[in-house]
Amino acid sequence: MTSSNPNKKVNSDIEPFEDEETTAATEAADAAEAAVRSLIIRSQEGDQEAFRELVDQYRSRVASIAYGLVGNYEDARDISQEVFIKVYRSLGRFDVKKKFFTWLYRLAVNASIDFLRANKKRSHHESIDSEESYGQYPDQRDVGDIEGMIEKLERREIFHRIVEVLNERQKMAFILCDLQGLPSAEAADIIDCPQVTLRWYLHEARKKIRQTVQSEFPEYFIQGKKTRTPQKNHSSGK
Repeated sequence: MTSSNPNKKVNSDIEPFEDEETTAATEAADAAEAAVRSLIIRSQEGDQEAFRELVDQYRSRVASIAYGLVGNYEDARDISQEVFIKVYRSLGRFDVKKKFFTWLYRLAVNASIDFLRANKKRSHHESIDSEESYGQYPDQRDVGDIEGMIEKLERREIFHRIVEVLNERQKMAFILCDLQGLPSAEAADIIDCPQVTLRWYLHEARKKIRQTVQSEFPEYFIQGKKTRTPQKNHSSGK
């Protein structure tokens, strides 16, 4: 008689599907990387259209990193332009075997940090009434929903006030890992520090943010979860 192990059959049925998903994700990532590499090579050969495509592909991510660090849309745009000027001037020396986004993000982070150090006495936070607050990242302006738009602006203002409690390295770790969604290994490479150190920065950043939210903005956050914008009139007002 032959006996069958049901567990072995279940595993053999499931594993191929998992392998297919992993393979598909890997192939998609490889294809995207190959496409970027092609744009870089064409740009290095003087193809201006290829460089424009490269800029279009990464512009919003670079601007988002800059905005997360400096807290001002106009400054973020200026930093983004500066970064791509540096890319244009240095792309000919870039090794296509390396990861382009790691190099690019490092340029964005360094340019943002340089900007902050050069403008220490300047306030980088905009009033929620500022027209610049209607910028293109991270949200598009929705003229059909004024209340929703105001709520988004308030949340952004609060977010940047919270992030100000972080030091330079903690802010970079938080933005790259929690906002940009990069793995800790890639974020560590961009910041140029050991991965274990990056994880410590991230741990401290999350702890400080949680403490600040709980102590200064309890009406917006309950046990770490975002609530709706509080109403001005409370039943037990002062």
